[in-house]
Amino acid sequence: MATFDIEEQLKLLEQQEASLAQRKAELEAEKQRRAELDKRLDEIVASSGYGNARDLAQALISKYGLRLQKAAALPGEKPRRKRTRITAELRDSIKKMVAGGTSMNAVSKEQNISYTVVAKIVKGHYDSVA
Repeated sequence: MATFDIEEQLKLLEQQEASLAQRKAELEAEKQRRAELDKRLDEIVASSGYGNARDLAQALISKYGLRLQKAAALPGEKPRRKRTRITAELRDSIKKMVAGGTSMNAVSKEQNISYTVVAKIVKGHYDSVA
């Protein structure tokens, strides 16, 4: 029975080796493709007449009216939360929720604002907001 296990493990290893070899070939092809693109970009910048890539990019942005967006979150990362404007109504509702027994952590998640801001509101740091 031990021989059977060894044979199965050897077959599994051969399959994994084939899979790894295929993945290695794919990665090497991608590396080559990226190197060719980098070389092409370098040639474009060199032949453009601009001193460097930044100057060329600025000229292209200006010429074609391009707008650059902020970088998106990387895969697996949470996107940044947008800043919440604290209004008198929001401040009062948060104070009412906390006074009613809701935890500050639950309030922060429900209102989509940071725990720190909720704590500051409860302490009265936002009482001057009209």
